[in-house]
Amino acid sequence: MNSKYLFKVFLIICFVGSSAIASAQVERSSELYQTILSKDSLLFTIGFNTCNISQFESLLSEHFEFFHDTDSISNRSQFLAGIRNGLCKSPATYQSRRELVSGSTEVFPLYKKGKLYGAIQHGRHRFYENIQGKPERFASEARFTHVWLLENGVWKLNKGLSYDHQK
Repeated sequence: MNSKYLFKVFLIICFVGSSAIASAQVERSSELYQTILSKDSLLFTIGFNTCNISQFESLLSEHFEFFHDTDSISNRSQFLAGIRNGLCKSPATYQSRRELVSGSTEVFPLYKKGKLYGAIQHGRHRFYENIQGKPERFASEARFTHVWLLENGVWKLNKGLSYDHQK
């Protein structure tokens, strides 16, 4: 991996970390918190858990980047291809399910000149596996950070970080 690319990853992580410190977490009852949780549910409960690829396509920014601690880095097209040809290749024989850890989600607003342009979502999630003919089993738990941006008035997932996977 070249140093220019690693520097870019470092800057993104610094940006996410410093933005979270600069803004206070919003209340769980706030409209922004509820909006981000709704987008999270569409992405995972509908998209991931049922292999509804069109749900991913509608929620991901054209500039989407995904960083995974055990599976490298991918852009939007690589990420979608990975879902299609990996986790969702054969839902009848293998299906992964994601569960948000209750109470773990924090949402931090992002402002430019006082105008909301995005939000950082941070939390923990658990993954389970359904393999044909066997009972569902726990696969891992991890931390995640998502950067959601308002693109032309529509919330889009711009960056996804999934890390600290524990079995």
